[in-house]
Amino acid sequence: MPLNIIGTAIFEGTDSIPYFHTIKKVAPYVLASVLVKYWSRGPSNTWERKLHGKVYLVTGATSQGMGTSVVHQMARLGAQLIFLTREIDEWSIEWLEGFKEETDNELVYFEKCDLADLYQVRKFATKWLDNSPPRRLDGVIVMSGDMEPLGVPKFAPPVRKLSADGLELQMATNFAGVFHLLDLLQPSFKAQPPDRDVRIIVSTCWLQVLGDIRVEDPLWQKGAYKSALKFFSSSKLQLALCMLELQRRINTGISENAEEKKIERSGKNVKVCVVQPGTMRSQSLRRVLSNGSVFLLLTLYCVLLYPFLWLFTKSGRRGAQSVLYALNTPELEEVNLKDDRAKYVVDCSIVKFARKEFEDPELQKQLYENTSRDILALEKKMAKKRKSAGVKR
Repeated sequence: MPLNIIGTAIFEGTDSIPYFHTIKKVAPYVLASVLVKYWSRGPSNTWERKLHGKVYLVTGATSQGMGTSVVHQMARLGAQLIFLTREIDEWSIEWLEGFKEETDNELVYFEKCDLADLYQVRKFATKWLDNSPPRRLDGVIVMSGDMEPLGVPKFAPPVRKLSADGLELQMATNFAGVFHLLDLLQPSFKAQPPDRDVRIIVSTCWLQVLGDIRVEDPLWQKGAYKSALKFFSSSKLQLALCMLELQRRINTGISENAEEKKIERSGKNVKVCVVQPGTMRSQSLRRVLSNGSVFLLLTLYCVLLYPFLWLFTKSGRRGAQSVLYALNTPELEEVNLKDDRAKYVVDCSIVKFARKEFEDPELQKQLYENTSRDILALEKKMAKKRKSAGVKR
């Protein structure tokens, strides 16, 4: 067919080609759209390694977006996966059976652990650590998150949703729960053999650049709730800052005894990586654009905006590429490391953090210590509350 068209254009002229003038007018727009889509989809991960026998804890695996795409690839590569989920019900069990069949991998399990509930996080971490010898752990991949509707001032102001511990839901899910899990699992990371490549991968969002940092009130328990976006962006920013401190603690906090430090391993086999996958057509984006309304979801998102969103944003599978890059790239292996800092991955490349706070270790240390302090205080408070109410969990 193309040869016939070219031959007709050469020997008979373009006027002999049906609809040529219409095609000529439309072609530049089609070409421009193709180029924009090629740019917006982002690069692809080109690294791959065998994951047979490796064990990973994963959050956000059932999102049907980026998280599901990542774990599908990991399962096909032979990894043993433990999905942390809010609830284990009939739907989740059916989903898991289908996942095993699709990936031909039976080493996939569910563990109940709601990151918005500090008690559940501690219960899971304690259960994980209460094992001798220490359980194998090749990495933790955090892809879960919560982004609430922004609201419309005066007409439909944002509603402050609370976690089981009384924290703002986004701050609890995106920051406090993830921080608590990784902080508690430090002994497990440090117990892994020095030749085991352990990776802690935490997804973030470019909206973190809009966030604020409350060093003295890191859980944002004080103050008015004026903007859902501010809580979301701040939760992502504070988590990323704490990940830099977590890397330092894993590297240098092996032992408090100075002489023992000389014979302890460096901790460089454990690498913390913050991944910014880009703007995706995710559940969070749908919830924000529709403001939680089914009517707006069907009209605004699915009809009016979807062509533009398809053109300028990524699918979950494309967003997964940066996470898979962080998981597979040899650049994070100890032998190839150029420095000890936590890494930041954007579009399948290691880049520098944007904000100046990422160059302030003292700020990161103080934020980390205060977050740990406030979480512990909140846990004690909730434990007393459960005891007085006679609640068994």
